[in-house]
Amino acid sequence: MTRIFGNQESCAACDPTCADRRLSLLTVILMVIPFVFSAYPLAAQTNGTASTQKQAQKQHFVCNTGYTPEECQAATAVLRKAQARYPVDALGEWTWVLVRTVDWKQILSDRKFDSNHPAFSYLPKRETFLDGALVVRSSTRGAELSAIWHMPIENLLDLAIRHELAHALCNDPDETKADRAAIALKNGTPLSCRVVEQASAANRDN
Repeated sequence: MTRIFGNQESCAACDPTCADRRLSLLTVILMVIPFVFSAYPLAAQTNGTASTQKQAQKQHFVCNTGYTPEECQAATAVLRKAQARYPVDALGEWTWVLVRTVDWKQILSDRKFDSNHPAFSYLPKRETFLDGALVVRSSTRGAELSAIWHMPIENLLDLAIRHELAHALCNDPDETKADRAAIALKNGTPLSCRVVEQASAANRDN
């Protein structure tokens, strides 16, 4: 099934041709695929701290079909750790979906999308999808992506999170703004988009 949003681009993705300098939208056409979600959604595990518990309530982690429960738990743990330095709790409810590389490539290539995009977000549904190779320490796909993007897989995971988080926090598909916001996230400086300010105020009120 595909959904077409006219001139409104709701899907954002990392582009290997430009890395940190320029990250382009994947397409204005986004597929919503029924089999994307498996039986293994995992709530974030907590370590007893208030901030981690807060993230657990709002951030949802789901693995695509093909993952075992154990694989899903290990993969989402890596993703949660990589997100820890960023203000993901400001998103409110959000779902992060890990997709096995074999399915990722098939999903994108069937629709003539560049399969080297490591992540994309569907803003209306508050969902971000990531290639599962991003959270594996060593893999053939990881080595392939590292070569394409000219960075270690850990850095590519960080870049993918920052860029998609920038789109999500500002609820804005604009790439120039997302580029600036992703750099701000990397440097630990405040974001300027009004959505983030409103979310932060709401969190304080709660």
